[in-house]
Amino acid sequence: MSSDPNAGYRALQARVNTNMTTLLTRFEAIAQLAPVGNKDRTISASETFQIETHASSMIRAAEDLVALTRSMKEAWIFGQLGGGFEGGNPKADEDATIVGEIIREKARVIEKGGVEEVGEAMEGVQTETGAEGEGS
Repeated sequence: MSSDPNAGYRALQARVNTNMTTLLTRFEAIAQLAPVGNKDRTISASETFQIETHASSMIRAAEDLVALTRSMKEAWIFGQLGGGFEGGNPKADEDATIVGEIIREKARVIEKGGVEEVGEAMEGVQTETGAEGEGS
């Protein structure tokens, strides 16, 4: 029995598709109920309840999509998101390593000295990265 390496991706895609379908179908249902015309109060009350139910379902689907994107962002930040990104850009990886080292150095400066020293150290970062202080 072999494990599908894309099973996680497929599950996420299915979750996105389900929520998108829910949003679209519920929105269509609300649009169909929207015309007012000459309606009895009983019919209007019934349709109002249906619209509220559809809106509630849409909110749940949207919240699930927000939760999904948040978990994907967290997985990406903490390096748990893999598959398909191994090729990458070597220059971007090198730049990320440099930025990480600079951030660690600034954290050490903050622990030792304080905010004034961080400001002075940041001037050096701008010249190191070739930003504003280039050629000074």
